[in-house]
Amino acid sequence: MSTRSPGRTIGSLWQRGLPQAVAAGRARWARLSRRERLLVGAAATLVLGALLWLLAVRPAWRTLGTAPQRIVVLQQRLQALQQQAQQIAALQGAPAVPPFSGDLQRAITTWFARIDAKAAVTAQVLPGEVTLHVSALRPAVLPALAQAARRDWSAQIDGAELRRGADGLLSGTVHLTRQSAGGA
Repeated sequence: MSTRSPGRTIGSLWQRGLPQAVAAGRARWARLSRRERLLVGAAATLVLGALLWLLAVRPAWRTLGTAPQRIVVLQQRLQALQQQAQQIAALQGAPAVPPFSGDLQRAITTWFARIDAKAAVTAQVLPGEVTLHVSALRPAVLPALAQAARRDWSAQIDGAELRRGADGLLSGTVHLTRQSAGGA
């Protein structure tokens, strides 16, 4: 058993073995006939071409094929989100409504059950604010939520921390600010 470290052994084998391997390869190449050299060269070219196709050309070709459709879909999503943002911004500038009187938590739960029954919503009502914890919420419900908050609950959307899932549904929190009984 040797007491040398593995790094030194591999390094010394590499230094001694590489020139020997190159010399053996050249000697073997020199012994091949011209026809065998052409066949080995053609096989190597074929293998390199196949690797180039599999690793570079085919993925790029696929990307070029699917990119236009993905761009259209993403542009449509962006336009829909911009329209929703404009609708919500317009509601923030709307005149104040009379203060809500009643069980706000129940009103919110009933509204969501009617508008988006598949969404899971819990409302935390505090003086002056409401925090909605939502999951599986359709994005199209956000403008309607902003309208209902303004019109029915004397509140407005103050902020949202939402994430879109792979299924396109939203989950996270929506913060509503309620107006006080004395006005906006």
